[in-house]
Amino acid sequence: MSERMRFFNEGEPEPQTAEEWEAFMNDPERSRGYPGMLPAEGITAEQLLEQTSAVNTQSIVDSTALPETTPEPDDPPAEDTNPPTVVAAGPDKDARGVPPDTEIWVVFSEQVTEARMALKGPGGEPIAGMSRQESEDIAQFLPEKLLSVYTRYTVEVSGAKDAAGNVMPAPHSWCFTTGGPDIDPPTVDGTHPAEGETDVPVDTAVIVGFSEAVSGVQITVKDPLNATVQGMTASDTANPACARWTFIPASPFTASTAYRVEVSGAQDRSDNVMTPYTWSFTTAGDA
Repeated sequence: MSERMRFFNEGEPEPQTAEEWEAFMNDPERSRGYPGMLPAEGITAEQLLEQTSAVNTQSIVDSTALPETTPEPDDPPAEDTNPPTVVAAGPDKDARGVPPDTEIWVVFSEQVTEARMALKGPGGEPIAGMSRQESEDIAQFLPEKLLSVYTRYTVEVSGAKDAAGNVMPAPHSWCFTTGGPDIDPPTVDGTHPAEGETDVPVDTAVIVGFSEAVSGVQITVKDPLNATVQGMTASDTANPACARWTFIPASPFTASTAYRVEVSGAQDRSDNVMTPYTWSFTTAGDA
């Protein structure tokens, strides 16, 4: 048996490192070596009993498999002391010719709560509107009215707090200047189902995407006999001025049927109204 093998007494804690093993091996009060054990093939029952009773053993440990030193405990996670910051914003700082119906937003460096946004006119007067968090790291300011043309505005962001309780130390602000009135009507820039699509599931919803936030959208779906499909049209968010609208039929469409979709009435914040848009799709056959 190897000289690096040692029996240790019952109740004796097992060495966990090479360093502890060396101390254990060199302490005759704690350990008994047994390098002279007789070969297993020639030992008698009486000799085995004599040898095992000489040491009240618990187990055997091979020190070559142990680490050199006691592993250092993992460092505790570092405390978060960095406050959230604004990493992107719109409109751009010092931008000119910004549409009066522009979206005003910021993106934070991390998830935050209690973010507040304010908009001020050229004389520092507050502009009426609603500050809200679009998501955990994005905030928006929604003016109650269309912004004035050719006017310089200041945006101020404050109060954002991260999960560790760090609050942005000072407000973040920037300016932009609006341009002339918006005279471009909104347009459809995407649909589901797509124009001419076939094998459309009968339980699908009709979705229309616009080039900008709009209100007053009307989506009408008609079958081959020009009968109107009953259903509900609504924006996809709580904000009535939304760039994505959905028509949900009251009951599934008929299989293997061509439907025509007519979209009209979409109006942007500058009161520009869309040109009506029409497209068709065909549902899938019965399974």
